[in-house]
Amino acid sequence: DTSKTCCVCGREDDGQRVERGLYVCESCDAAFNADVNGAENICLGINEESNSESAPGLGGDRSTGWLAQPGVYLYDLSCGFQPQREVVDCKP
Repeated sequence: DTSKTCCVCGREDDGQRVERGLYVCESCDAAFNADVNGAENICLGINEESNSESAPGLGGDRSTGWLAQPGVYLYDLSCGFQPQREVVDCKP
C-alpha cells in the first residue's frame, strides 16, 4: 500500500499519518506530505516493474530522458511572426 509505506526506508505501518496530510516514519524520522509519500511510492513501484535488472533508489537516475529546456526562437515583426532561427545557447 503506497499510503502505508515509507518511501525512504520501506517500513509499512498503518499509523504513520500523524495528521490528515502529514506522514511521519517512526523508523527513519522522515516527515513529508502524505500524498507526496504515496506518489513517490507509486513512482518507485512503476520504476521497479519496468526495470527489473536494477532496483530503484532515491539516489539513482530518475530522468525520463526529456530535456527541460524549451526551444527559443527569434521573431521578426516584418515577416508576420514567422520564426527566423532557433537560439540554441540562450542564457538569461
